[in-house]
Amino acid sequence: MGKTKVERRNHAWFALADAEHCRLLCCRLTEQGTQHVDEYDALENTFAESEHLRPQTGDGMTHDIEERARRFAGQIVGWLKKRVDTLQIGRLVILATPQMLGVLRRFRPRLSNGLLQGIEGNLMRLEAGQLADHPMVRDLVKSD
Repeated sequence: MGKTKVERRNHAWFALADAEHCRLLCCRLTEQGTQHVDEYDALENTFAESEHLRPQTGDGMTHDIEERARRFAGQIVGWLKKRVDTLQIGRLVILATPQMLGVLRRFRPRLSNGLLQGIEGNLMRLEAGQLADHPMVRDLVKSD
């Protein structure tokens, strides 16, 4: 049975991403008017670090770390596309560290239909209950 228009409006899907992890979450407005966050899935960067570090780039990252982040970003995008299709997500917001958001933006064409809206933020260490109270997450439900 499909969700009503109101049920679709009262939730927001988002992903938290950094260079090591990505978490897929959904924030829903409860009948009592509070927000509740559920974590649906997670992905970890399993690309091995190189033993030999090359010189640093302008942002302080070594080329190997930058390449590892780029490969993981590509993996994140493919993984999120599958989750978007499986869970029938209409809109997905990615909250990422500034460096990771920059890397993810290079893969934007692979996320079609305007699903991706990136917002700079590092909320990766917060638990679901803490995320429900965070202003950035609360604003996602209001704007959905």
